[in-house]
Amino acid sequence: MKAIKTLVAAAAFAVSASAFAAPVVNNNVRPVTINPAYPGESSLQSVLDDRFGAGAVSAQNDQSTAGRWGSATGLPATTVPTMVIEQTSNAGNQVFGIWFGTDTNNLLKIDLLAGAAYANGFLDSAATINMNYGVMEITGSAISGSPSTCGEEVLCDFIVDTRIDPTNFGFYFRSGNTWAYSIDSITGGPARFLAYQDGASTNWLFAFEDGSDFDYQDMVVKVESIKVPEPGSLALLGLGLAGLAAAARRKQKQA
Repeated sequence: MKAIKTLVAAAAFAVSASAFAAPVVNNNVRPVTINPAYPGESSLQSVLDDRFGAGAVSAQNDQSTAGRWGSATGLPATTVPTMVIEQTSNAGNQVFGIWFGTDTNNLLKIDLLAGAAYANGFLDSAATINMNYGVMEITGSAISGSPSTCGEEVLCDFIVDTRIDPTNFGFYFRSGNTWAYSIDSITGGPARFLAYQDGASTNWLFAFEDGSDFDYQDMVVKVESIKVPEPGSLALLGLGLAGLAAAARRKQKQA
């Protein structure tokens, strides 16, 4: 009897976990319309021209539907996010970060760059991220010979967590209570995160909208040495989630 109760309890837990799990699904639809910048501010197109070369990437036409990336350097993985510009009154309160996980109810979110860096005049503040499976270190990266300051510009940290996967991660922006994830289904509402790739390189630029004018240059960050995961690895991830759901259903029937 005790064994039967244990089996029923385990099955109930599996079904419950399955019922409340919310797998991350990329529903990004691009392009979205980019409105003109306010007078005196740089447009997103001018920021792209400055970073990737004039005319190399179109702000309107070259928006990527990608929402996850992986290391392009092998393991241990190294990538460098660099703050490019902020053009908003909320600049000092904004954050750029990285997320890991396959369940929207259980994402690991790690802040990388503090908005106060640009607001305080620290142009091109950058972080160096070194990671492997289950572990990640964030340090200040040297720009023009001087490393970005931990705490004030870069949110330096050493994190150990089983969700850290150097082959599969996304990014986010945060301004107060407004979040913008690289996958729209996590954000909810209109797209607030735009992604651009510099041709066939491993350099990407991410742009954030924090309000309602949708000019997408409230915070812009460039990230180096990342690539979109191969379709096969994402398919395996999907099969794994499907397998867990099927196992939960089998246990429910057995119970």
